[in-house]
Amino acid sequence: MKIRLLVSDEHYDAIAAELIKKGIDIDDDAELILSESNACVSHLIARQDDEIYRLDTAKISRIESFAHDIIAYSGGEEYRLSDTLRRLAEILDPREFIRVSNSVIVSVSHIKSIRPALSQKFRLTMKDGAVVDVTRTYYYIFKEFLGI
Repeated sequence: MKIRLLVSDEHYDAIAAELIKKGIDIDDDAELILSESNACVSHLIARQDDEIYRLDTAKISRIESFAHDIIAYSGGEEYRLSDTLRRLAEILDPREFIRVSNSVIVSVSHIKSIRPALSQKFRLTMKDGAVVDVTRTYYYIFKEFLGI
């Protein structure tokens, strides 16, 4: 049996050792996921071409969903993620990441500027130059989150 661990770095080694001792393989591509409740991950497993990367979440500016593709933007590069946007919103640090639309999660520390737009929307300019809209559905959540 293979399991993917989504636990904090401080618990990862102990949990992995115990699972391996019981004959369970740890694999970042496994379908079964073992996660801590209220744990925020410090990295995500991502792919770029045929290579697998361990992305530091602090370096991710935004994550976007395009149909079935989930793309993380970090350091000017695009990486594919295998998790759903909903699952990512649950495991990323809620003090750092906020969902701004049905298809985008942004890192607050990577926001360069915020401009009000028509019809209860915001337009965010990210430090990497990308422009992201906060939709009406997420307008008040975003406003409260930032205290504006």
